Amino acid sequence: MVNLDAFDKKILEILIENSREQISTIAKKIRLSRENVHYRINRLVKLGLIKEFNTILNEESLGLSHYVVFLELVKLEEETEKQIIDYLKNNPFMSWIGTSAGKWSLVFDIVLCEENSNLEKTLKDFLKKFGNFVDDYKVLKLSESEYFASKLIEKENNFIPINKGKNKIKLDKTDYKILSLLNQNSRKTLVDISTKTDLTPNGVNNRIKKLIENNIISGYTISIDWKKLHYEWFTIQIKLTKHDEEIEEEIKKFFRNHKKIVFYYKYLGGSWDFDIGVLVQNSNELREFINEYRKRFSDNSKISDVFLVLEETTGYKMPSGVFN
Repeated sequence: MVNLDAFDKKILEILIENSREQISTIAKKIRLSRENVHYRINRLVKLGLIKEFNTILNEESLGLSHYVVFLELVKLEEETEKQIIDYLKNNPFMSWIGTSAGKWSLVFDIVLCEENSNLEKTLKDFLKKFGNFVDDYKVLKLSESEYFASKLIEKENNFIPINKGKNKIKLDKTDYKILSLLNQNSRKTLVDISTKTDLTPNGVNNRIKKLIENNIISGYTISIDWKKLHYEWFTIQIKLTKHDEEIEEEIKKFFRNHKKIVFYYKYLGGSWDFDIGVLVQNSNELREFINEYRKRFSDNSKISDVFLVLEETTGYKMPSGVFN
């Protein structure tokens, strides 16, 4: 477990809100020296608490479709699981990959270009190679999601919409190159990016400003390893039994305001309507949360399933294939 003092938490809070914030600006905000802030950020990275510096890209504006695949695996040995995960990692359209305990053994995200979607071929190729180990699977299309990273450090929620708002504009190869570099690490400097493009640092800055103005870049944040803070992550799948816009908004408001919910996914049709990520420190906290949810929303929804996320084998970065 990583121990955090008040300065560490303030740095994390700032980076969650904007992971491109300059060291000098952070130092002024929290009244520490630049050297101290730099040391603290590097320490949090080395300890593994900060896993990634992320750029939040608007999937709708980029013309992308996002799917989540749930696999129930059988006859699975450790070596086979490794082969499956390596296969998924090498696919240029795979995003987040996680192993879990419960009905679902493995969950992964696929992000594809709407104009040239090859979802069916992607799934067929996978099942052709590993179908003998798949007992059941579900594929759901993501329609909306929000991430509440600040709750990890017990701060007020500043929600991050992942794929809201459409403002499609024409991008050129240079735009995609800049997005690809920022996707790898949101703290890449203008000079770093300029050396990999035919632009000056000022030219890169103008391009980034335009991408923000046109809602291609929604923001910058960090990924935090919840295990380092002594949490367990459970995913709860929720099915609406009464489809009403007012009820749905009330449920989403509950997700945003509850201190234990760190994200939600809303799906377009399918066997359930929402996935929520719940962070707890023990099974009693999980039971209390489930009872609380049922007490409030049992007339309008039901919990379909609960499973424990064992490990994130990849983070929440946009897959490389969408930039080509």
